[in-house]
Amino acid sequence: MTENVIRLTKEELKSLIEAAVSGDSKATPTTVQAKGSFTNCTSRFRGKRDHESVEEFITSIVTYKEIAAISDEDALKGLSLLLVDNASTWWQGVRKEAQTWDAAISMIRENFAPKKPAYQIYLELFGRKQDEHSAIDTFICQKRALLAQLPEGRHDVETELDLIFGLLHIKYRKHIQRQDVQTFRELLEKGRIIEYNNLEFEASQSAQARDTKRLKRCSFCNFRGHTYDECRKRKSEIERNKEEGKSKDKSE
Repeated sequence: MTENVIRLTKEELKSLIEAAVSGDSKATPTTVQAKGSFTNCTSRFRGKRDHESVEEFITSIVTYKEIAAISDEDALKGLSLLLVDNASTWWQGVRKEAQTWDAAISMIRENFAPKKPAYQIYLELFGRKQDEHSAIDTFICQKRALLAQLPEGRHDVETELDLIFGLLHIKYRKHIQRQDVQTFRELLEKGRIIEYNNLEFEASQSAQARDTKRLKRCSFCNFRGHTYDECRKRKSEIERNKEEGKSKDKSE
């Protein structure tokens, strides 16, 4: 038979003892509700100083906290379970300074993802244009993440579109007019269509090249896949004849 083990806090145990002494039969261990904790949370933070990594970790644990109904007090106590390596070392030194859950989250942001000055964000924004192989979804997502780090209200959507549109690869700007898109959703939809069309065209070109190669027939060796001018057997024979000619001249 499997035995159920119920873990009680000192307060809960004291309450049960008092209830037993007073004869309250309703206060049994089965009525004690287990508290939520980070025990089963899989998110971990190693102390990487990167804005996206920090925000991803914070979003993950805040969401888990809400779903698991973990109180602020218990979440603060269990935060050490989620911090490893450099983050764990840092937390051991500053944990006494964090009096609340919100304060702890703010400290993680301040230490591992301090706000960048606006000029640095603009440098990163304009420092790299979209190359031919970058998907438009990924590129726009990265650039919008940078803009989100600017002070709130710095740019409206129209201005952000202007900033990012100019960084797109020419294959998109050639087919999309800036005045035809009013939102990032519209820009992405039009950009995806261009990507699909390009992929279809490249596949068609590859198939055509394979068909052309298959239809080729060499008039020298009579094999398919190459022409007379490309024939390696013919070129090898020419080289061999030259070498034989040189050897004959020397012997004479």
